[in-house]
Amino acid sequence: MNLYKPSPTALIIISFAAVYLGWGTTYLANHFLLEEIPSFVIGCIRFGLAGSLALIWVIVRGQFRLQKSDIISALIGGLMLIAVGQGALIYANQFIATGMVAMLCTALPLWSVLLEWCLGDRPPVKTLIGLLIAMLGISLLVGNTFGETTGWQQWFAMGLVLGCTLLWAMGGWLLGKRPPFRSNWLGMALQMLVGSCALAILSSLHNDWEKFSWQALSAQSWWWMVYLVLPVSLGVFPAYYWLLRNVRLSTVSTFAFVNPMVALLLGWLVLDEQLNTSALLACAITLSGVVLLILGRSRRKPLN
Repeated sequence: MNLYKPSPTALIIISFAAVYLGWGTTYLANHFLLEEIPSFVIGCIRFGLAGSLALIWVIVRGQFRLQKSDIISALIGGLMLIAVGQGALIYANQFIATGMVAMLCTALPLWSVLLEWCLGDRPPVKTLIGLLIAMLGISLLVGNTFGETTGWQQWFAMGLVLGCTLLWAMGGWLLGKRPPFRSNWLGMALQMLVGSCALAILSSLHNDWEKFSWQALSAQSWWWMVYLVLPVSLGVFPAYYWLLRNVRLSTVSTFAFVNPMVALLLGWLVLDEQLNTSALLACAITLSGVVLLILGRSRRKPLN
């Protein structure tokens, strides 16, 4: 009997839907979880559970073969991408609207281009134009959203998001220079567990555990946590890695401007977050710059 096997086109569509919707809805999930769980505790629990499940899967499949290089790579990814990157985004979500946090995250590909440029790889003209347009858009967005009445916490959260995207870009570049993990699942598990441990320490230093109680969690929080652990953490990352192997990088990189659009739409529909005309124009300018930036990088040769 012939078993049905999805076509490559169907797998591509499903994978892109997982990346777009999974990462695009993360901001909304964090918003609801923050009503009952301190920020760093959210990341600690999410990545601790997801990393443990991923590691169990690796062991069950007999693929747990640790290389010496995996330890350093897990520390880089776990600390820079998970603990700092994701932890800062969750923390900032307390003080900035979900859509704005997502838009500020479009700085990630900008930092990547600037980092490569500083390392001697001059970007093409199209990429430079996209970089300038995106920077203009982010500047307009910040100027429109943050004014004289904005408190220090909002300014700090904004700077934190921009700073964490810089560290994310640096971490991604460092990981790209290191030997690959024996399996994507093993690498994902190790990085998540390292990040979870770091976030647990941050939670203790921030006295977050004193404000947290398992018994006080509502059904809504449990469902949002399950959503972040299973479909998002354990579903989106494998889909993203599969796309990197089977689709052009420039196409995969479209998540950098599709995810913020999903977050903005959900913030407007579900949370009644308002965007005035100036903010919408700034978002459009930023996303246009990111599109040009990605298209300009699509024909570039990788760094040696």
